[in-house]
Amino acid sequence: MSSTERYLTRGELAEFLTKHGFPISKSTLDKLAMPGRAEGPPHAGYWGTRVLYDPDHALSWARKRFRANWRVST
Repeated sequence: MSSTERYLTRGELAEFLTKHGFPISKSTLDKLAMPGRAEGPPHAGYWGTRVLYDPDHALSWARKRFRANWRVST
């Protein structure tokens, strides 16, 4: 399990990623995680109907997905 010893809901995950330098909203995560797209971070499991995420795995996903200079125009 992650170093935080806790799984996060999608809303909590959006806050976590934003605090770690990857600004993303819950609605964007919702869209990326749609079954038809399947581009969101890997989920760790479910609690009832809620999808739960391991923060370390999600942070690794964000590092691979987003460019460091994404706000720089060319």
